[in-house]
Amino acid sequence: MVQQEAAPGSGGDVAVVASPSDGDCRALAAVLTSGGLAADAVTSVELLLERILRVRPHVLLVDLDMALEYAGSLTGIVSEHPWLRALPVILLLPADGTVPARLEPYVSDILFRPVRPTELLQRTRTLISRRRERQEHRESTARLREHMRRISARVRSTNDPDVMVDQFLPDLGAALGADHLALQVFEDDRVAARSSSWTKEAASRGATPGAPLDQDAALALALTLWKQSSTADFGGDSPGTATARTPVPEGLRTGAGEDWGVGGVVAALGEGDTPFGLLWIVGDAGDLGWSGAMNGLTQHVLGNLAHGLIQAQLISRQHEAVRRLRALNVAKSDFVGTVNHQLRTPLASITGYIEMINDGLGGELPPAASTMLQAVERNTARLSELIENISALSSEEPDPSDHGPVDLVHLISEVTGRAVLEASAGGIGLDRELPDHAVTVSGHRAQLATALGVVLSNAIKFTQERGRVFVGLHLGPGDGRAVVEVRDTGIGIPAEDLPHLFDSFHRASNADRALPGAGVGLSVAKRTIEAHHGSITIDSTLGTGTSVAIALPLLDHAHVG
Repeated sequence: MVQQEAAPGSGGDVAVVASPSDGDCRALAAVLTSGGLAADAVTSVELLLERILRVRPHVLLVDLDMALEYAGSLTGIVSEHPWLRALPVILLLPADGTVPARLEPYVSDILFRPVRPTELLQRTRTLISRRRERQEHRESTARLREHMRRISARVRSTNDPDVMVDQFLPDLGAALGADHLALQVFEDDRVAARSSSWTKEAASRGATPGAPLDQDAALALALTLWKQSSTADFGGDSPGTATARTPVPEGLRTGAGEDWGVGGVVAALGEGDTPFGLLWIVGDAGDLGWSGAMNGLTQHVLGNLAHGLIQAQLISRQHEAVRRLRALNVAKSDFVGTVNHQLRTPLASITGYIEMINDGLGGELPPAASTMLQAVERNTARLSELIENISALSSEEPDPSDHGPVDLVHLISEVTGRAVLEASAGGIGLDRELPDHAVTVSGHRAQLATALGVVLSNAIKFTQERGRVFVGLHLGPGDGRAVVEVRDTGIGIPAEDLPHLFDSFHRASNADRALPGAGVGLSVAKRTIEAHHGSITIDSTLGTGTSVAIALPLLDHAHVG
């Protein structure tokens, strides 16, 4: 083993020369040293691997015989030390020699003996240069990939298209080393049209409105690039130079400046089958060093921008739709409120006069007139009930801050107490079974009373004489809910009507005849119960009866305002 005077680590590139011949090693090392390399010579097969791992050379020159000593174990060695895959290897062959098949994957170049010094230096320097270029390319690609990851993350962090573009263009321009960027988004159903630009000299200002570009020509170019999934070079070395590449739009030339050549790369922006924009990436004299990695990563980050712009547009439209719906809801509520007020006033007058006539203040009525007046009174009551139901349907949901503790035992006692007279008048028995302690939920007491009253009133209304109605309260099995149950022995509900009972203005039928009522009460009750984070279910058998279960979360489990 011979160590040349230019020791590894003294600066510059390092080569390891491996040959069984001490004289051969000295001659090769001398040539490399004369060319400015640090050469480390090895004549022992046993020391070769140890020397390579310690010195970590930029190139290895190895004699065929020594290489064959390692041929059987090269796969394992490279697997254990992955960096060896990038080590350039020059195999020294006899004049009539060939590269064994088992060594081919590991050999970068070959030299036949006798070795000419100029050829040795030229081949060695070329391999080292290529290795360095590959390493720099890998590092550059890794940095660019990290830049693009951050750019994509910033795009996803906002739903404001202006903020999105204002962050995107400066970040991408810096990552690509561009002098100027111009983003052109066409009018499209998916996104709003825009023109934005960024210039390196004014980087502190971020993205700015860009000069308008010819949309017809740009759209044709975008369609071509989108179909080919590629980018295109544009421009030339100076503003007046005509080239065979994509011509420079006049607006882009004006925006970039007249004092330097305009050239670079243009890429399409879009999603799905069609594009909706272009990104012009400008570099001085078109010198961007554009590579396959830059192209792929730029296409990827443009895809993220396109998706972000589409999502931002969708969210903007949703917000606008919600705003309009709220405005329509307010207008509807105002209209219904006005109509209800205008109806209540004459209806109250009609009801008052009917009561006075029935009391005999206008004189004694003939029996036929009295019968007709009773029909008017019944229909007036129905109209009054309908107005109240429409008002309830149109009212806004209460603010949860209006909720408070409600004792269901007390509430049910109150509601059933008011219903006793109605049940007795129809010859119906009303039973109730309540706990002897408070069962508390969070809610709006008046609204819960109304919902429970609707259910109880329906049970009484559709139960025949000598029938029975039962109201009970119990706790759900381990789910933190109180369950109010209302059962009756009434006429029941047809199976085909059950799925529609909570639809507004749906009226169940019995024997091909619509049952009385406006079909509003259960809809209001369901909305009220769900606004209290509860549920209401109905089970019924025609001719047997109906059971309604209302479940509400107990106070400890409720969403207390």
